[in-house]
Amino acid sequence: MKKCVFAFAALLLLREADSFCNYQKGIRTCILPLRKNNAVTLSRFEKSPSFKSTLSSQQVEIIELPPSETETVGRDKKKSDEIEAFEAAIYTVVKYLRLEDDDTLYPSIFRSTRSKMSISYIWDTEMWRKNMSRARYLRHICGFFSSRLMKRILPQFTSFCAWATLYLFVVGQKVNKIKEDMVPLTALSLVSSFVAFLLTLRSNQGLDRLSEGRMLWGRMFIVTRDTAQLLATYVYSRDKKLGVSTARHLALFPWLMKGLLRATDDTDLVHVMLPKKKDADYLNSQRKKPAACIARIRQVVADLAQRNVMPVAAHQEFLKNLNEMNYILGMCERLRGSPIPPLYTSHTSRLLVFYLFFLPIALHGAHMKNTVTMIVTATVAFAMLGLDEISFLLEQPFQLMPLHDLSKGMMLDVADAFVCQPCALASKELLLDEDEFFYPYDENNTQPDYW
Repeated sequence: MKKCVFAFAALLLLREADSFCNYQKGIRTCILPLRKNNAVTLSRFEKSPSFKSTLSSQQVEIIELPPSETETVGRDKKKSDEIEAFEAAIYTVVKYLRLEDDDTLYPSIFRSTRSKMSISYIWDTEMWRKNMSRARYLRHICGFFSSRLMKRILPQFTSFCAWATLYLFVVGQKVNKIKEDMVPLTALSLVSSFVAFLLTLRSNQGLDRLSEGRMLWGRMFIVTRDTAQLLATYVYSRDKKLGVSTARHLALFPWLMKGLLRATDDTDLVHVMLPKKKDADYLNSQRKKPAACIARIRQVVADLAQRNVMPVAAHQEFLKNLNEMNYILGMCERLRGSPIPPLYTSHTSRLLVFYLFFLPIALHGAHMKNTVTMIVTATVAFAMLGLDEISFLLEQPFQLMPLHDLSKGMMLDVADAFVCQPCALASKELLLDEDEFFYPYDENNTQPDYW
């Protein structure tokens, strides 16, 4: 009889334990969507007028949970706040501080609101289709006088056309009376060969500098995105605050590069992205702010490697990317600080002015009609002055490249690596364990507000 009683009691205990486990499992299953809803609501704080009532109702639900589970939710909520604060900073920069088009382009005529079909903007599919259209010839002819290049060379072009008119209708009449040939056309054609050769070389050098600048910033785009994904995987999973702090520095890096190359002030971005006064003051006090960002990321990586919490392969990959960022910084400084030799430039300009000055004289001496002389002089002046101006514009590529849009794109890639992480590999029951990677949007994934 006693054995039956003990067996019945043991059966009841097992049943209660199984029921308690199912209750715990149900608690874990309902906590996760609740935490997700909190994260989504907080990320839309400015847009939700019923935020306080919604939060208070969800807090009541959390209080009803067992103490151990409530502490777990509190820890996860705190971790989520780090991501949400980072997302809010990105939202402030993208939607407020740097929402407008780039106002640091030089020359200012490239800040066009009518047409963005230039190298100063990132092209989309529609712009490429318009550029490849067979109607482009008609469009280019109709926009001749309103083109950016024409606006740049208009003073020089007008001066040479005015000189040609003055010579043909005033000075040339007196020369005809004297019956003296001023400049033979054959002799001037020898000078034109040297001018064309010098303009071609200078244009090629300008295109090479533009190509190198594009390659450097394209490489920086790849390295920044790769480094952000490594930080989210190997740093944020070990130390949440340290990972987000490093991500803030990495998101600032392209903007600080743009500020260094264009001599602009990005203090407002530093204070928004780095809430800690010590970090912001240190970065603002540095002579080269991009190098200071690299040094900060290197310091974090070295600390984790010293504590043996980062795999050796990940550490080596971090070092490779940081060295690449340093290389990009140095090469951009070289392009900005070393122009095409000014002696070469000045020699080309002198020969060009000499040729265009004597061109109407030589054409008039060859007994061409005044109308033909004016047309030939204007055409040659437009062609040569245009090539010369294009080479000058391309000599400093960072003044014309879409650094504003590129910096914004890199910042969004860094944010996506932390905010829009992939679904967890572990099951829902194990997701709240301290050893598991924390995924803010494992379920009910929504688009971030900064998109």
